[in-house]
Amino acid sequence: MSVISDAPIDPGRLREAFGHFPSGVAALAAVVDGQRHVLVASSFTVGVSLDPPLVAVFVQKSSSTWDSLSAATRIGISVLSIDHSQKCRQLSGRDKSARFDGVETSSTASGAIRMEGAAAWFECSVFDVHDAGDHDVVLLLIHDFEVEKETPPLVFHGSRFTRLAAEPAAALTA
Repeated sequence: MSVISDAPIDPGRLREAFGHFPSGVAALAAVVDGQRHVLVASSFTVGVSLDPPLVAVFVQKSSSTWDSLSAATRIGISVLSIDHSQKCRQLSGRDKSARFDGVETSSTASGAIRMEGAAAWFECSVFDVHDAGDHDVVLLLIHDFEVEKETPPLVFHGSRFTRLAAEPAAALTA
C-alpha cells in the first residue's frame, strides 16, 4: 500500500510515470505569414465536446512554435499514422527550417496544413486558452475533419513510438 505524502515530486520520475500511459501523436500545423509551422503533441485530446465540436491540446508555455501557430486563422491537426514514425522526431526537431523536409503535406485556403497519410485530420481554430501550470490548455473548435478508417495511428508509449496490436474481440472478453 502506498502512502501519500507532500514530498517534492521528481520531474524526471513523473515524466517516466506519464510515459506509461499510451497516447496518440498529433501534428498541429499551419501557414502563418507565408511560413509553415508545426508542433507535435502527444497531449492531443478528442471528445472534449460535441456541441460545440471541441478538441484540446496541452502546449508548453515555453514553446516558440505555439507563439506562431496560435496566430493562425486555422490550424490543421493530423493524427499521425504508423507511416509517420520516421518523420515524427523531425517534425518536432529543433531545426525549424528542416521540419517539413520530405514530408508530404497539403494546405487549405485558410492555411491549415494536413500531413498526407494521417489517420485523421481536423481543421480547427483556437476557441479558448486556460492556464495549467507550465502548460496552457488550448481548446480548438473543429470546422472540418476527415477520417482514414483503414490507417492505423502512431502510438507513443514508454518514450518510444509503437503501434496498436489488433486483438480479436473474443480475446478481449475471455
